[in-house]
Amino acid sequence: MFNEKILSKKTTYILGISGGPDSMFLLDKMRCLGFNFVVAHVNYHKRVESNQDEELVKKYCQKWNLPFFVCQVQSQEYLRVKNFQTWARKKRYDFFQQLARQKQTKYIVVAHHLDDHLETYWFQKERKTLVEHWGLAPKTCWQNKKKNIYILRPLLHFNKEQIYQYLHQNNIPYILDETNYLPIYQRNIIRQKLTHFLPKKELLKEIKLKNQELRKTKLLLKRQIKEVIVDSSLNLETWQAHSSELKLRLLYYWVNKSTNNAFVSQKKQIWPEISKQLTSKKRKIIIILSKDYQISKLFPWAILKKS
Repeated sequence: MFNEKILSKKTTYILGISGGPDSMFLLDKMRCLGFNFVVAHVNYHKRVESNQDEELVKKYCQKWNLPFFVCQVQSQEYLRVKNFQTWARKKRYDFFQQLARQKQTKYIVVAHHLDDHLETYWFQKERKTLVEHWGLAPKTCWQNKKKNIYILRPLLHFNKEQIYQYLHQNNIPYILDETNYLPIYQRNIIRQKLTHFLPKKELLKEIKLKNQELRKTKLLLKRQIKEVIVDSSLNLETWQAHSSELKLRLLYYWVNKSTNNAFVSQKKQIWPEISKQLTSKKRKIIIILSKDYQISKLFPWAILKKS
């Protein structure tokens, strides 16, 4: 069930280890299976147990002679942060990428499991966003200015119960983060909903079907690009003939292709609004994308320009 197909014993990996049950399960499995890796831990000093988390991971690494690196985050850094989870995730992955460059690797391994996969899918459905993959993919590419970084998830076939069973049977220490179960973050609320959602097999089938449909849409996207995008301009007549989802994906592709991926991480909710303006009866409008870019609609064309 551990997905070794996405891993190689000839490669060095950066393991993101928090000290919680999922990451300690990943750490022990990677060690037992003989993979090469270094351990990366982030101490946010946000919880009373934060130093205990760090000490637990450090002791495990010392016991098995594993390279251990820690990023110390001072509380002053996030005092005025509105969305701590989003900020913390960026801080964490920035550290992982920095370590990856230092160790001359491009692979980061994280402990996302089956329940995380289902939670992500539910979250995507509720937000009604434009997604690259429904749920979590075993391998994700992050385009970085320096080089591509790959996020690997070998635990997607394990559920939480199986993880706890392994940890208890093998006496692997871990620390529970109680904030994961408090309804203070959107993902925690979804987690609680899924606890009462019993037919998880049905949900997995649904995700599989959604991803099959998404692959077909992406193939169609590749075929339509040359017809819709001409000399870096969007042919609105051809573009409008497609389904809502394909229009959004063509729009997303066109804008990022024209701006060197300036809007890859932009909130996905902006695309339906841009689409709505481009399909309006107004033949001539200006759509402000950012302080640097704007779209000029001169029907039947849309042209992306620097502001």
